[in-house]
Amino acid sequence: MKKVTFLFSFNWKAITKSGAVGLLASFLFSIIPSLVLADGGMVVWPPSVHLDQSAQNAIVAWSGEEEIIILSNDIKGNGQGIVLRVVPLPSNPIEIKEGSFESFEKLVEIMNAKIEQMRDNFLGLGKEAAAPSAGVEIVFQKKVGAHDLTVVRVQEINDFLKWIEDFIKNKKLQAKELSQEFKIGVSNYLKRDIKYFVFDVIDATKDKESIKPLIYRFSSDFLYYPLKITAISEVGQSSAELNIFFITEKEIPKSVFAFPVFGGWFGSSVSVELNSKELKEVSPKIAELFGEKAVCRKVSFYGKLSNLNKDIVLYPNHFWEKDLKIGDSGKEVEFLQKILINEEVWDSNIEATGYFGLATKKALSAFQEKYRSEILKPLGLEYGTGYFGRQTASYFKKFSLDTGKEKRFKWQRDLYLGARGEDVKNLQEILIEEGVWESPEVKPTGFFGPITKKAVIKFQEKYQTEILLPLGLTKGTGFVGFSTRNFLNQHKAGIEKFCGWSTYGKCATDGDCQTGGCSGQVCESKLEEPITTTCQWKDCYNAKQYNLNCRCFKGKCQWSK
Repeated sequence: MKKVTFLFSFNWKAITKSGAVGLLASFLFSIIPSLVLADGGMVVWPPSVHLDQSAQNAIVAWSGEEEIIILSNDIKGNGQGIVLRVVPLPSNPIEIKEGSFESFEKLVEIMNAKIEQMRDNFLGLGKEAAAPSAGVEIVFQKKVGAHDLTVVRVQEINDFLKWIEDFIKNKKLQAKELSQEFKIGVSNYLKRDIKYFVFDVIDATKDKESIKPLIYRFSSDFLYYPLKITAISEVGQSSAELNIFFITEKEIPKSVFAFPVFGGWFGSSVSVELNSKELKEVSPKIAELFGEKAVCRKVSFYGKLSNLNKDIVLYPNHFWEKDLKIGDSGKEVEFLQKILINEEVWDSNIEATGYFGLATKKALSAFQEKYRSEILKPLGLEYGTGYFGRQTASYFKKFSLDTGKEKRFKWQRDLYLGARGEDVKNLQEILIEEGVWESPEVKPTGFFGPITKKAVIKFQEKYQTEILLPLGLTKGTGFVGFSTRNFLNQHKAGIEKFCGWSTYGKCATDGDCQTGGCSGQVCESKLEEPITTTCQWKDCYNAKQYNLNCRCFKGKCQWSK
């Protein structure tokens, strides 16, 4: 029977009897953010970034819709045996492939060059810029270099635990009894709809150089980095140093990693901006996630691994714009519930459903009392109310990300004559943008009337191949059912809405219309007084990316395709 190091976690340092430190799995534990005292007592700031190749290292890049995690290994080889690593993911990985440690080296090189420039500027010396049971489904099996990978989708925890036992037996690994903490931790993941688990069996008898990092790419509408899986492992009582590179479109606030939040010491480096060329040097896969630039911040943790009792989960802050209470439903409620489960205040066996019921109110009250000084005391309260109001939302925003993007909208119900709601209004805006709305004097109202039905018919016939032909139809129906909703969600839901506007001034030809406003966001008539606006650029003013032109349509100047 093969000797197996069986650890359910990312990075950790386990203290052995001999005092040696063994580090396994996949997080970034190598960079020390402390200030360094140079000759004469000078504080060298900002501190340089260091990389220890014998430690665990990870890069986490999140675009707002997709995430890539590059995980390195500290496997020493020389007869160490077989290592089993488990990685929980929020969605089925799009791709798992071998990477290179050069990604880490290049990122550190770029960061240190820029930090050196910041240091010079700080000192006034600036330079010029430079086959399973019913509850477990195997969705992927493949050998990638030294990694024997299996990805499973888990529906039921008892089936999963049985599957793990069979998996260990089939791989001829030494049996390990799963702790109660591990079982509770896995249940926590499942309640948050994190149901994909990657099992990575690593042959540690190979040379260290042959055991390359893995690149995991998956869809996610929140930034995610699993820590709980480490806390529930066999080495949870050990102390460790963790370091993680986060690459995002906008800077992650330092407040996210405050001591009271994660129960350990967290430090943070300065943020460094990376351009598209530098991102490609780090990893072409990461460069695909971003446009012209991104921001990198390195964070460090030191403390007991058992203190890492929740994952790093950062949602876009626009989800916390409205009050939430019993009876409400939607994506905001679902994300709220997942945070409450992650915070271990969820006293219920049910998963996050998106419906605000008594279980959500009770958990939210417990959360408010857990962070009483920040949420309740400013209101003069001692006990949680279970009402998600402005003060609670303000606290949530401190630990959220400003993505600079609007909330993604999806059509989830059938729409027809007489329907009302925000989804109808969003549909009407799409119909106007598509040029199938024949009544420019009628603005989006949120009411599905004859004008909307007529426009839907034209829209369905415009995209006949994708919407009608799969149903065996050639003529539009005006009914927004599954096929039309599926097309809308695939092609129209993830794009930030155009936020320019039209004056609907009189015109006879396109030549009578012109763009106005400081950023060209207004479509106006040359026959009227020009519109004056503030000079503030937004990406959603860029009419070209929406295929819109300022032109004369039915005698009025307006944006149209």
